[in-house]
Amino acid sequence: MKQNVADLLNAQVNKEFYSAYLYLGISKFFTKAKLYGFANWYRVQATEEQEHAMKIYDYLLDSKQDVCLEAIDKVDIKIESALAAVIEADKHEQYITAEICKIMDLAIAENDYTTQSFLDWFIEEQKEEEENSRKMISRVEAVGSDRRLLYMLDKKIERSVSNPPL
Repeated sequence: MKQNVADLLNAQVNKEFYSAYLYLGISKFFTKAKLYGFANWYRVQATEEQEHAMKIYDYLLDSKQDVCLEAIDKVDIKIESALAAVIEADKHEQYITAEICKIMDLAIAENDYTTQSFLDWFIEEQKEEEENSRKMISRVEAVGSDRRLLYMLDKKIERSVSNPPL
């Protein structure tokens, strides 16, 4: 693996951990709003993002590359509503997809077939993540400003999501 590919993968480890922080921030918003199904959904998402970071971390080490654990930026978002929260998550998923694609583009340019194969999983995962976030936006938009419907949606989400491992 060339150093430029390793550098982007290292940066992605940090971005995945930042994603976990972001989702914990969104979960906190929903917890304070007493929307515990949404809160749990984003806690589970945070756990998944940590797993993504560790997958890249392990790949770098298995590839005999150094892993640089940089500081994780503070999550500084102002969320005013459930819709704003799910839109923020969707924007972030689109950003992460673009970042994964940049790494794939570089791996292709460098003829790094092993990294390309490794990144295929992330490309598929991002496709699923973006689809889920678009569905979440559609559902929240559908309930509009009706708090009762939002709580019903929250209960539905609560039943459909497993708890993250503690």
